[in-house]
Amino acid sequence: MVLSSTVRHSEPVWRPGLRFDGRMNPASARSTASPYVRHPREIAAAVTLPVAAAAAVAPGPAMPQQAGRAAVATACAALVTRMALIRFIASAAGAEPAEIEPFDPFHDATPTALHGIGAAPDRQRLRVAGARCVDVWHWWRQHGSLPDDRVGVAGAVALGAWCSWALGSLAQAEVRAQYAIDTVATDALAGLVQRSCRAGRQPTWWG
Repeated sequence: MVLSSTVRHSEPVWRPGLRFDGRMNPASARSTASPYVRHPREIAAAVTLPVAAAAAVAPGPAMPQQAGRAAVATACAALVTRMALIRFIASAAGAEPAEIEPFDPFHDATPTALHGIGAAPDRQRLRVAGARCVDVWHWWRQHGSLPDDRVGVAGAVALGAWCSWALGSLAQAEVRAQYAIDTVATDALAGLVQRSCRAGRQPTWWG
C-alpha cells in the first residue's frame, strides 16, 4: 500500500529577476521586477541541495561535519527540495549528489518514491540518510539555534521519518514524524507519514 494522500506544493519558488543578497533582512527579499515580498528560504534550500544530498548519503556512521547538518537543515526548510531529496535518496541506481535534480512543483509529478512505488531503493542508503536527518534534530535539541531554524529542523526529521517508512519501519517512522510535528505542527511531510503509519500503510517495493 502507499502513502495515504498527496502533499501540496504551495511554497514559492525562485523566479528570474529575484535577487538574493546575504546581507538582506533574513525575513524577506524583494524582486527586482516587482514589489512583492519573496521568501529567501526556498532560494537557500535550492542552493544547498547538492551539499545536503552529499551529507545525507556520505559513507560513515556520523554526519560528516557541522556544515553537513547546516546544509541538510537548510535544504529541508522547503518542501520542494525535500521532494528532490526523496527522489535522490530512493534512487535505485544510487544517484550521486552531483546528479540530484531540483523538483519543480508546477511541472514535475509527485515523486513515486514518496508513496513507496517503483524500484526498491538501497536499504543502507535509506538508513544512513534517515539517521543523518534525525541527527540534525538531536543536535538542535542539545544546542539550540535561531527560531527560524525550526522549519528546517522539522523538515529534516520529517525526511528521516519518511526514510524509516520507506524501510517499512512504521513504529520508528511514527516516532520521528512526531518529533517533526512537535517542532513545527504544520509540517506537511511529517503529517503525511504519521497518517500513513497509523493506517498501517507500507511501501509496495518490498513486496
